[in-house]
Amino acid sequence: MSLKGGNTPDNYGAVAQQPLPPLTSLNEIYDKIGFGRAQVFYWSVLSLISVTDTMEQVLISLIVPYLRCEWELSLFFEAAITTAVFVFYGISGIVFGKLADQYGRKTVLTYTLIALGCAAVGSASAQNKWQFLAARSLAGACIGANFAAVVSFSTEVVQSEYRSLGVSLIIFTSKVGMFLTAVLGYLFLNMIGWRWFILLVSITIIPSLILLLHLPESPRYLVASGQSKAATKAVLFMARINKVELEEDLEIVCYETDDLGKITALLEPEFKKETILLSVIYFGNILIFLGLILFLPLAFNSDFCGGNGKTAKHECKKLTQESLVKVSIVVSATMIGLVSAHALSRVTGRVFALRFYAGGVLVACLILYKCFSPLITLVLLFAIEFASSGLNILIWIIILENYPTSLRTTASGFVNFWGKLGGVLGVVGIYALFFYSPYLVVTMFVAASLLSFVGSLLFTKETKDLGVEDVVGVPT
Repeated sequence: MSLKGGNTPDNYGAVAQQPLPPLTSLNEIYDKIGFGRAQVFYWSVLSLISVTDTMEQVLISLIVPYLRCEWELSLFFEAAITTAVFVFYGISGIVFGKLADQYGRKTVLTYTLIALGCAAVGSASAQNKWQFLAARSLAGACIGANFAAVVSFSTEVVQSEYRSLGVSLIIFTSKVGMFLTAVLGYLFLNMIGWRWFILLVSITIIPSLILLLHLPESPRYLVASGQSKAATKAVLFMARINKVELEEDLEIVCYETDDLGKITALLEPEFKKETILLSVIYFGNILIFLGLILFLPLAFNSDFCGGNGKTAKHECKKLTQESLVKVSIVVSATMIGLVSAHALSRVTGRVFALRFYAGGVLVACLILYKCFSPLITLVLLFAIEFASSGLNILIWIIILENYPTSLRTTASGFVNFWGKLGGVLGVVGIYALFFYSPYLVVTMFVAASLLSFVGSLLFTKETKDLGVEDVVGVPT
């Protein structure tokens, strides 16, 4: 790693008659620019992309019953369509997370949004189940690529004290996307059919792409990759929007490092324990979180009662309006859980909050074993979604605080891969177990929540007050 910029040690006094502009750290510039309209603009665009991605991800759980009827899907193929999004989501998170650390957040997001639009049109116009499977696989790859880049991007345009707020906003808007999908399903799915519903949900891809093209690249990425002129141009753009004057000839301290997107660096001593434990916790939590996305329509469209041993039928049965209302109610818990977890962690620290919400998921899953009235069962599912969402945001806050800019998106993609692997197992488990006995699905949720809780107990690194690093070992 070496410094790159104006008065570096190698060129002090090289041309005495031509004084170079002083080097300025990005943190100093951010302090001068402050938090204002520029950050709001960045976050608004990134939040819209987050909403778009989540709506594309969860719509499959609402339209699967319609595909089952139209194409007479077997249980195996239905599971394949549902899991395809999560399989390619996890794989692309690692691949494109690395690319985003090497070539930029905006570059990756631009191409994947275009591809996501093609996937949406392909899904809506699919003439058979194989075309639909291919289109949803492409959509999953795009969503996985977008998520890692968006979360990292959101923390790299603000001062360090606003990083957790940026992460929370992106995750919160993703939950808004889940809720909007459920509400739109209630309002329009049975009215316009599943093909037009996909296009309706996907319409936000267009404004997301247009607005993204008007954003400069992440300044922190540019600093970490040694692009001093581009970084200066990006911060001058932010300063103009915030109506703050900066010297036009300022030069920012940049770095040249070999660690950009280096996956093996995540398992070096400095990060190994945290990388493994975060992956374990996220694996268990996403198994439950994504499993619930599929589980809710199945449970509310059947006579599910807690962890009973009744056998559910795999049949052509479209969602009722009552079922869609219940799904919307439970999904709304994700937004409440996220806000509460962010607030609690600011007071108690990340570690305590991590254990609190992991324990909450475990307790709620254990109580679900008991067969209660439909109302109490609804409350328990609400509680699981609440605690799981809170745990989810805490994991992402810790990831973004624990890793430097040069590894941040790579780490996000790596941990996200293991989370989506858990999600795939959760979806497969539901298809394999629910129609045999919902009791076994609850057992799977309990096992996954226990794994996450044990991982949270072993996690001891408090990241709340860590300083920002752009490259490994160089605090800024």
